[in-house]
Amino acid sequence: METTKTNKNVSTKTRNLVTSALLAAIICLVTGHILHIPTVNGGYAHIGDSIIYLSAAILPLPYAMVCSAIGAGLADLTSGAFIWVVPTLMIKPIIVLLFSNKSDKILTTRNIVAAFLAGIIGTVLYMFVEGLMFGNMAVAFAITAVGMIQPIGSFIVFIILGIVLDKINFKQFFDR
Repeated sequence: METTKTNKNVSTKTRNLVTSALLAAIICLVTGHILHIPTVNGGYAHIGDSIIYLSAAILPLPYAMVCSAIGAGLADLTSGAFIWVVPTLMIKPIIVLLFSNKSDKILTTRNIVAAFLAGIIGTVLYMFVEGLMFGNMAVAFAITAVGMIQPIGSFIVFIILGIVLDKINFKQFFDR
């Protein structure tokens, strides 16, 4: 009996690690290299947060936090947005705190509200960092207001991915 329980724990940990690594790679690609739109502040707009939201709805919280930080941080590093690596490593794990992976579905009321709030929180945190970096909160606010397209796009893509993955019962493959 104990061996079976131990094997299940190892299997669950292995699945979570492998899924985290795969999602971190997808986050990096989608964030830094697919639909990557450079902005005036050395950063870029993207829809990679949709994959971060997806990882938060699938993975246990610690895995989702690390996965989002690594994937988005690598996107900044590999796309030339070096000044954003450290802020990204701090901000992306914060936005996954709102989500839950406890349901059999990706799209729950909680996760839909979390995706909406994560877009706002992420935008405000990046705006604050940008104001500190460049010494002008007013300019940071103006640039960020234009950048609201990013969280809206990520929200829409998350909803579409959630609908598709829920239709095929994707979460049946994950132990919670």
